[in-house]
Amino acid sequence: METLAENKKKMEAEGMKKVEELKKNNNVTQESTLKVVSDGCDEFKKEYGRNMTYSEMRERYG
Repeated sequence: METLAENKKKMEAEGMKKVEELKKNNNVTQESTLKVVSDGCDEFKKEYGRNMTYSEMRERYG
């Protein structure tokens, strides 16, 4: 299991990659942006067995 810091960096990178794809495909909507965050939260819960705290979410997604 990776540390929270490693997970943070990985999730930030994956989130940025997904957002860049949205921009590239001219598909930046509220729904598509929220899906990036929601998918990341689901991945976090699957890996750590708990929901991300608000501060953890802000660190990863701004």
